[in-house]
Amino acid sequence: MLRFVKPGFGTILPEDARAHEGWIAELTGHDYVIEGWHCDLSTGIFSVGEMTQHIHALEQNLCGLLDIIRGYAENHRKIVLAILEEATATASSFCYCTDIADASIGPLYCIGTSSIDAVAATGRMQGVFAFSNLER
Repeated sequence: MLRFVKPGFGTILPEDARAHEGWIAELTGHDYVIEGWHCDLSTGIFSVGEMTQHIHALEQNLCGLLDIIRGYAENHRKIVLAILEEATATASSFCYCTDIADASIGPLYCIGTSSIDAVAATGRMQGVFAFSNLER
């Protein structure tokens, strides 16, 4: 398990490339599957990879936030919602860790950043999901 987070933990910082890079480096030092995602804030539509789609039990790779978090541990959903709500309001770096309904995969990590263009009323969140290697 990563040193910096346990299931139920999350944090958000003003956009901080060093923190984001450090979190990613921590993930790559372990045997995790890492898969990218992004979200267009003007539509609220997330685009996730195939493994993330499978783990989140999503019908397709384009989905909404509630589709993603519905399988998270109930007591973690508020934490994730608060982090992502703040990330849609101001440019941020964030991470969280949760358990998912299929506990056999172990903890699920999410690390991301957001960029906001208030003038154009647009923005983007992007990052990675990381989870135990299911092929082990």
